[in-house]
Amino acid sequence: MRKAIIVLLLLLPIPAFAVDRTNIPHFWTGSVLGIAADTALYHYAGQMGPGERTVTASGIALVPGVINEIVDEFTGDHFGWDDVAADALGAVAGAFAAELVNGQLWISASGRQIRLVGKW
Repeated sequence: MRKAIIVLLLLLPIPAFAVDRTNIPHFWTGSVLGIAADTALYHYAGQMGPGERTVTASGIALVPGVINEIVDEFTGDHFGWDDVAADALGAVAGAFAAELVNGQLWISASGRQIRLVGKW
């Protein structure tokens, strides 16, 4: 239950640049894809470490957002770098949250110190 609360708190804040309401769905879609990609890599790519897995999952989760923007460019809308940035931020947040859920990283708090601990 504690991990679920931590993941919710990580994904709850809206990014600072998301003033435009169209960026919020990009962020959430990227985070869901980041969670899915990192979880799949966690279970099926046994030789990858947490850092490599997070970067790879973020890249995989970013692909649909870039494809969406390329399609937008050719269908009349313009390529939006702010949408790609929201996708990228969501993908990284989702991959990081998946690492927390999958048990590779955890947050340790004692006294005045909060640190991120993991199996590196």
